[in-house]
Amino acid sequence: MVEHRKLKKGSLNEFIIRPNPSLAWKTIKKIYVVLSILILFIAGLLTYINAYLALPFYGLEFGLLSYALYKTCYQSTFVQILRFSNRKIEIENIQGKKKNIMEFNRDWSKFRLIKGYFNQPSHITIRSHGKDTQIAHFISEEERLILYKKIQCL
Repeated sequence: MVEHRKLKKGSLNEFIIRPNPSLAWKTIKKIYVVLSILILFIAGLLTYINAYLALPFYGLEFGLLSYALYKTCYQSTFVQILRFSNRKIEIENIQGKKKNIMEFNRDWSKFRLIKGYFNQPSHITIRSHGKDTQIAHFISEEERLILYKKIQCL
């Protein structure tokens, strides 16, 4: 998902790029509660019929379910912000509480769209002083092409 904002301070443009989340946080919690109740119900039935050897496997299943849902939710928190000013280009990567900011001189930077081979997706890179940085690698191909065209117009 790409959001374009033109800020009032001078000629500052900003692109906010987020991955398309597979599930909302409320939906993930509902799925987790329903599956947890189901797992605990089956474990209770197995305990009732004295089948204690299956209980560790249900605990393992419960742990794997928790990890998978957490990982899905954590990956949807990634945000990439591109800021274009008169003199510089700033790329800010935010993953949860971690922030990584890279700055490029606008006059010396060039955006390139590298087409993918066979079934590989294309990707957008910014190149400055021999350093390539890939941007918007987590969005769909159509959104990536639209973003590249908007960047070229700036």
